[in-house]
Amino acid sequence: MAFKRSGSRLVQRKTVCKKVVRKKIVLKKIISKKIVCQKQITKKQITKKQPCQKPICKKQIGKKTPDKKRVCERPAPKKPIRKKHPKHRSAFKAIAGFNQRLYPDELTKVWFQVEEFDLNNEYHPAASIFCPKCTGVYSLTASVSFQTVDFTPVTAHLQIRINGVPKMSDQENVSSRRGIIDASGIIQLKAGDKVEVFVKIYGERAEILGGLATRFEGARIN
Repeated sequence: MAFKRSGSRLVQRKTVCKKVVRKKIVLKKIISKKIVCQKQITKKQITKKQPCQKPICKKQIGKKTPDKKRVCERPAPKKPIRKKHPKHRSAFKAIAGFNQRLYPDELTKVWFQVEEFDLNNEYHPAASIFCPKCTGVYSLTASVSFQTVDFTPVTAHLQIRINGVPKMSDQENVSSRRGIIDASGIIQLKAGDKVEVFVKIYGERAEILGGLATRFEGARIN
């Protein structure tokens, strides 16, 4: 009976030990599984993140793009810039420097001896002739201030002639002793044409008055 008792105790002890051992083994397995699972997860996460987070890729792309641009975009050869020389301006103005007699019914050339300006050296004050150097369209104006000897009414006629042919003219009746007559217009001139001013008084002697009112001027407009 004692053996049985002792045997029962032993059996009980053995069973208790086995249970304890089993529990420990189970705990170890669970712990080991958890550890293994955590390790696997961490490894997977690391392996997944590493290929995506590569700072080398950006540097390589940044280095390659400028090299391609430098090779493709070659600077075009620069063409020589030709400087356009400005055309010489043509303009002049002259006035009468002294009084000039006019005989009745006689066409008389008007003298404009005082040159105010001449941009292209085309006006000749001694001959009172404008001779353009370039062909183009010109604007011309001539004005004559005069006075008669008596107070009788007169008729004044003014002409701007090109190579001796009248191209612009004006005619006015003057009842007072003093008067001004002028003619102006736009005309096409050729290089070398001669432009002069003539005046005629009908009915009485008169005198051209020198000064700013008796002037001859022109300019190329095209």
